[in-house]
Amino acid sequence: MEHNSIHINYVKEFTKLSLWFVHKRLREEESDFETLVNGRVNIYRNTSLYDGKHHPVNGEAAPEWTGILKELRRVFDRYMEAPSTEQLEATGLDLLLLYLKKRPDTLPPPETRPYECWSYDYGGNQLNIHILNVYQPRSPLSDMWIPFAASLIRLLQDSQVRRPDVELVRCGSWLNSVPPFQKLFPERWKQSAEPRPEVRYTMGHWGQFTDRLGDFHARNGALFRETGEFPFANLRCECPIDEVLAYLKDNFPDTMEYNRQRMGVPQDANNIKTSS
Repeated sequence: MEHNSIHINYVKEFTKLSLWFVHKRLREEESDFETLVNGRVNIYRNTSLYDGKHHPVNGEAAPEWTGILKELRRVFDRYMEAPSTEQLEATGLDLLLLYLKKRPDTLPPPETRPYECWSYDYGGNQLNIHILNVYQPRSPLSDMWIPFAASLIRLLQDSQVRRPDVELVRCGSWLNSVPPFQKLFPERWKQSAEPRPEVRYTMGHWGQFTDRLGDFHARNGALFRETGEFPFANLRCECPIDEVLAYLKDNFPDTMEYNRQRMGVPQDANNIKTSS
């Protein structure tokens, strides 16, 4: 399937799943309509209205969004008591379709990003790490395993130089519930896991509905509808940076050679001695 076609299928199916979730929460009387659409599901960021910075959860939506929400609210009012959400999802999708992005955001090549799939920010006295699959259509948790682990090593090492006062690394994501991802970290990481039950619009919850191709993850979507629970819980885990680095170097020795090659360091560079 051509890349734009994959993305179009993703945004359509993901939008329908999001509308189903909004309906579910309204039936459970857990929130109001605008809070759900703006803050609990990731619809707005999949539209052409999103500029990469401003978001309605902060009161910073594009002017058109207010009218779109009013129209969408009428769709929910019309079909709220229907025996299924099929018509609600179809009508809501038709309303939003004009604004949904017709092509995916361009993913930067891994070699142009210092840490490939990984990015980071600092919050207080901890390093927060985030994941974006820039290896599509390959997966960081299978065939790109060594580059994925190696780039995490680089990120953590650079952080120790950049911010030596920050000793803790943290990540909040559904990936912390996935065994292959857990293997990147020592036991303390898994033992520190804390559920993050509050659903927000971020990929910490919703990323599990994107597959390695960038398409909709149909199996996870079907399971979510069947059980009403996210297939993979969003967990927050943390661990000392030193401990993660030691674990990675001990358990994934191939990462060291990968990093040497990526940085253009000769294999015997570490054996070069200076004369006294």
